[in-house]
Amino acid sequence: MKEDYQPPREFRDLVDRLLGLGALSRVEKGRLEEYLDEPACRRYYVGIMMQEALLRELYGGRRKGGACEPFEHGAKDPWHFKSAKAAMLAAAAVVVFGLGAVAGALFTDRSRPSEQTATLQRWDDSGSASGGDQAERAHDFARVTGMIGVQWSDVVTGGARIADGSVAANRLVFETGLVELTYASGVRLTMEGPASFVVSGESSGFLDYGRLVSYVPPGGEGFTIGYSNGMVEDIGTEFAMDVGRDGVLELGVFDGEVRLHLPGDPPRPLVRDQALLHDGETSEGVRAIPFNRDKFVRRMPARDFRWHIDSDMPRELVFDVSHLVWRPGEYRAIFKWIDGIDAITVENVELRRNGGLVSSASGRGVSGFIHMAEHNMFRLDLDAESFEAGTWTLHALVGTYPRLESLEQVDDPVFSQGVMQFEEGLVSAATEADFVGRWSYYHSGHHYVRGFHADGTLTLERDGAPMPEAFVSCEWFVRDGGLFATQPQGGNDEHHVLRDRNTLIFVNRPYANAVRVEE
Repeated sequence: MKEDYQPPREFRDLVDRLLGLGALSRVEKGRLEEYLDEPACRRYYVGIMMQEALLRELYGGRRKGGACEPFEHGAKDPWHFKSAKAAMLAAAAVVVFGLGAVAGALFTDRSRPSEQTATLQRWDDSGSASGGDQAERAHDFARVTGMIGVQWSDVVTGGARIADGSVAANRLVFETGLVELTYASGVRLTMEGPASFVVSGESSGFLDYGRLVSYVPPGGEGFTIGYSNGMVEDIGTEFAMDVGRDGVLELGVFDGEVRLHLPGDPPRPLVRDQALLHDGETSEGVRAIPFNRDKFVRRMPARDFRWHIDSDMPRELVFDVSHLVWRPGEYRAIFKWIDGIDAITVENVELRRNGGLVSSASGRGVSGFIHMAEHNMFRLDLDAESFEAGTWTLHALVGTYPRLESLEQVDDPVFSQGVMQFEEGLVSAATEADFVGRWSYYHSGHHYVRGFHADGTLTLERDGAPMPEAFVSCEWFVRDGGLFATQPQGGNDEHHVLRDRNTLIFVNRPYANAVRVEE
């Protein structure tokens, strides 16, 4: 079901009425089946019924007395048509989503707040490739809200030692990668290593060396960043700094206005698209330069890349992952299906630098409906000898997987879409302790919280209400950094990994990432 398709109002009302009441009149059934002659309407119908079938299995009590038993629902059954076409489509949805699904298995909710918003509400304790790095609070005034490819420095700063990735006191010192720091005021700093930065106050910081981009929202005006030879004051919105270890400053303004304060000199204003270089301790070392926008990372890059197929011919997918490869490490490529009636095969997964092969993953995986997703996470390791700065791209050969028997009569064209998630750090090194806790996600206006408990059991809440029968007899365990939740009634075990300490990824389920609930 393509995102830009808008079904006819009458057709949408008929589908809603069918799902809401569990039955249609004879005239309404006939009208609905007329709409189902149209491929676009049929695709929309199958997609809606897929979701409803999943929810029916989760909360409809189709099985009784079995493991992982869902709730009784008691609603009228909408799955009855005299037409073979309508019955086949409804049956297809049940077959795809009705076997062995467990409560809490949710589709990606497009109404859910973005991860960028959610990340401001939590600590980001990403793990390194060794699994030992944990970033904690930088200061009472700011929080680390994102990290990619960070290698912390083992140095003594301000009497506090930073080792094993633990951030002490109010100073961040790292050699590689990106760190996002967010102040309580909403000011967001995106820093690139090597860098050393001090959180010096609720609206100030000090950059010893390194690159950063500062975004200052309305109300945050007056935010300042000092450096060895002066200070930059933001008047509003976004600016960049590059300070060398020798104290030389390159300053540029993406938007808004800043003022450069130098000893014994009136503030120097800079506005949008202007830049300057300050290479001394006095104002005599200031000169205008062109603003090199391309050298700065303005936002933390996304780890999710959209893919889609619309043909049964094999094709190569290519993703630019340069901003996600900062160091040697154990990288993972996860191919998740989100939408469409077709599953895909994935093979020949390779990581290349400047076009040359550096690392490859063996095997062939399938990504599709819940019970058709297997071996869809691929291992791509980079050792110290293999790593080098450059343009890094991920390549994969994808093709179509034969449709389920119940869908063979559907004459819709090939269509499937999803995301490739490129991960490193805790994805391969998490322990049982890292997974224990409560994880929050949303679907169709409802809020779910899934719990992984230290005794190996699972629980689920919906809109704050416990669902005690959701995971009866299900257990979870950790292997090779991933969490596997057993499905005693059959079907693939759920597979989960951690992006960081606070972000849970469903590897073989088409659900949105979950966020840790801080107690």
